[in-house]
This record gives sequence, C-alpha cells and structure tokens, in this order.
Amino acid sequence: MLLALPPAKYYFSSNKKFYKLIYQLTGVYPSNLQVFQIAFTHKSASRSLEKSRRLNNERLEFLGDAILASVVADFLYSYFPFKKEGFLTKLRARIVSRDQLNDIALKMGLQYHIVAQNRINGTKNIYGNALEALIGAIYVDKGYKKTKDFVIQKIINNNIDLVKLAFTDSDYKSQVIEWAQKNKIEIIFEDEEIESTDHNNLYFTSTIKVDDHILGNGKGLSKKEAQQNASKEALSHTDDFEY
Repeated sequence: MLLALPPAKYYFSSNKKFYKLIYQLTGVYPSNLQVFQIAFTHKSASRSLEKSRRLNNERLEFLGDAILASVVADFLYSYFPFKKEGFLTKLRARIVSRDQLNDIALKMGLQYHIVAQNRINGTKNIYGNALEALIGAIYVDKGYKKTKDFVIQKIINNNIDLVKLAFTDSDYKSQVIEWAQKNKIEIIFEDEEIESTDHNNLYFTSTIKVDDHILGNGKGLSKKEAQQNASKEALSHTDDFEY
C-alpha cells in the first residue's frame, strides 16, 4: 500500500504543522489549505480571507451535513441489502445525530483545533458542526471518493458499532409515550423557543409533565431534539414514579 505524499507546496510552507494535522485527521494532505482553516473557524472568530468577506465554517458545515447524509445512505444501502427503507432511515438518523457527531468529534480531538473568540466549553454542538465542516472541506478539496473514504474509515468504522446501533432504540419520545400509555398516565410536552444571547441564536426547551410533576427537561437546536433530550431524562425517572 502506497503512502500518501504531501504536495510540493508542503515543503516550502510555514504551515507544515497544520498540513500534518489534516493528514492525521483525514488521511489526505490538503491541496487547498485555506478551506481546512475555514473548517475550524467558528463564526465568533470569522476570518477576513477574501476581500471584504468574513469567512467561517457555517457554509462548509451545511455542505458537509448533506455529503455525510449521502455517504451514510449509500453505505447503509450496500451494507444492509435486505433491510427496508424505514430501518435504513432510522439507522442513518442515529449515525448522523447531533449527539453522535459531537462525541466522534471529541474522540478525534477536534476541540483542540477550533478557532473561536467566545468560550465554547460545554457547547458540544460546536464540535459536531466542525466535524461536518471538515467533511465539507474534504469534499471541496478532494471530491466525493476521498470524502466517502474518510466518512467510512474515520467515522463509521472507527467509532460506530453498526449492529449494536441498529438494534438500540434511541427514539426516547416514543418510549416515554409508550410507557405513559401502558400505565394509563397522561403526559404533557411543554415546548418553548428561546433566543440566546450568543449571536441571537435560537434554541428550544422541552419539559415533560405528569400533572404538576416534572418528569424530564431537555434543550436542543430544534423542538424535536429538545423533546428527545427531555424524554431521555424522563425515562431515567420512570422507575421512581409513583402511579
């Protein structure tokens, strides 16, 4: 197996350390170093790299999200040739879920390389966003095949037990509703959209109540994510609930 060689510009670059970092993370040497620098740039530290444009990783994150979903769908279609569409859809959702991507990004050490002016400790979604931006950068620089290789080798093979994931029910909201119906309990989801002080971002909160008793709380970037997080917490309390 031939080892990948760095481009000629690498030997004359003052950014050899960054070249090596990208190779260690992705298995490819970048041809366009700038796109990878942008991939690690949080919007709070937007770079002025093109005339008057302030660049950050949000556009690459958008692209990487779409490419990731495509690669995972392609991979699962071949890996599970006899499974139905519903099974494949649920499994893809679990692989590309925000929590999953955040955890994988942390395992890869992306938290040490993100450039941000704001404090990002505890804001885990930033890490998953950076991973999606990195995928977008690989696609822009190297094309679909190299990006597919990265997703399969570095994300799926290195971090995900497909069999375990396939048979783990992570639809916490459905589980809570099923528990309530089984025990003839009425539960209420109280959802709220909140404007954050951080760049006027919006996030959602969800509270699950039985009468006036709070069973679970959660928050997320969407109402669905907030409800799932609240349901996950609620499930941990059902054994203690008296009915």
